[in-house]
Amino acid sequence: MKASQRAQAIEPSLIRALRDKASTTSLDLGLGQTDLPVSEHVLALLQERLSPPAYASYGPNLGLMSMREAVAKRYGITADEVLITCGVQQGLALAFLGLVDDGDEVLIPDPGFPAYANLVRAAGAIPVSYPLSEGTQDLDIALIRPLVSDKTCYILINSPSNPTGAVHEGKNMLAVLGELHDLGVNWISDEIYEDYVYDEEHVSPASDAALVSCGVRLSGLSKSHHMMGWRLGWLTGPASIIDALKPLHQHMVTSASTLIQDAGVASLAVHDEVVSQSLAVFRERRDVVYERLMKIEGVACEKPRGAFYLWVDVHRLFRAGEDSLTFALDLLEQEDVVVIPGQGFGSAGESFIRIAYTIDKSRLEEAMDRFHRFCQRRLAERA
Repeated sequence: MKASQRAQAIEPSLIRALRDKASTTSLDLGLGQTDLPVSEHVLALLQERLSPPAYASYGPNLGLMSMREAVAKRYGITADEVLITCGVQQGLALAFLGLVDDGDEVLIPDPGFPAYANLVRAAGAIPVSYPLSEGTQDLDIALIRPLVSDKTCYILINSPSNPTGAVHEGKNMLAVLGELHDLGVNWISDEIYEDYVYDEEHVSPASDAALVSCGVRLSGLSKSHHMMGWRLGWLTGPASIIDALKPLHQHMVTSASTLIQDAGVASLAVHDEVVSQSLAVFRERRDVVYERLMKIEGVACEKPRGAFYLWVDVHRLFRAGEDSLTFALDLLEQEDVVVIPGQGFGSAGESFIRIAYTIDKSRLEEAMDRFHRFCQRRLAERA
């Protein structure tokens, strides 16, 4: 007996591989997991509703109407345009399995979250990596257009970005997607970091009347409300697409947890307050780490405008024949600091590491002390 070709097409994630090598004492700048607490308002509701008879039955396949309406209200759409998922990961799987066919091509960002290519392959389609503009990591139609073939059906975009923290400039993004739509290419937008935009407004393709009918948006509460393990997200799109995806979603998961959906409704009721507090914390952390990095010889990075990652170019500190993975492993061994090697996010990431500022400020300072010391040793070796 052997695993299917679809299962074998999935490549192990370097994000988990690095963390699996860490110890309980490691300073973990690896996993994109917030450390802030879930709202007391939400926890109180769960305590009130933890009654077994209330949650003994299945929920509606598309999600509780209360949850769908809460998401719809947030975006100014109708509940018919909302499907509740078990997190964005399941939403991505649903989108690829439900929207692309064998042999189709899907454009995915490089660098980009590794699930994209893996899930495209699992759906029997072909991931085609598109480069982002140097420095800004923005969409560039001149770089994307040559990759479009008669088999290209979708482009996946992720803004704010994991791993770079970049935010696509809204007007340019809409123009690029409009031009691609004229070529027959629709869009899938992963917006799980939409609430982590520090100095501007988040722009979604779904906000453009000319584009709203040719794509789906994915988001959820994992990052914004610190509910990573609760696995609650959503997919929004034209009502006809939501209806068409319903049977596949039904046979994948039946429905998202009804108890967690109630928590989701409560979370969206205090959304602005929670996000405002979280942004203040993460903006301060971003500034602390960025300013520390700017003082380290041999490294370079752009100040991120969103998410909670810094995309750090460290190739000038590589030893002969070294890559981002061996650099990250050496840092873990010598200084007990976890970072994620850029190669885990695509070939364009080979010169980089990803730093997640998802631990408290004092431990971030300690991690930067250790990283600075590590980099100084590397520079001394080359002197």
